[in-house]
Amino acid sequence: MATKDLILQNLDQLPEDLWREVLDFVLFLRHKQEQIEAIEDAEDLADAEAALAEEGFISLAEVKQELGL
Repeated sequence: MATKDLILQNLDQLPEDLWREVLDFVLFLRHKQEQIEAIEDAEDLADAEAALAEEGFISLAEVKQELGL
């Protein structure tokens, strides 16, 4: 059985007064994931900016030539 199905099955068995807690937890997990993605995006951007700031430039043509493309 898929994880989603197990979650839904257990949610159906959970008393309705606890559904708000489940929703709060799901929203917390979504927020946490968004924060992780934002941090990863910021790290990627910083890495790209650092690479652009380095001296030297290799053109796309040179890269293709080195790779034999």
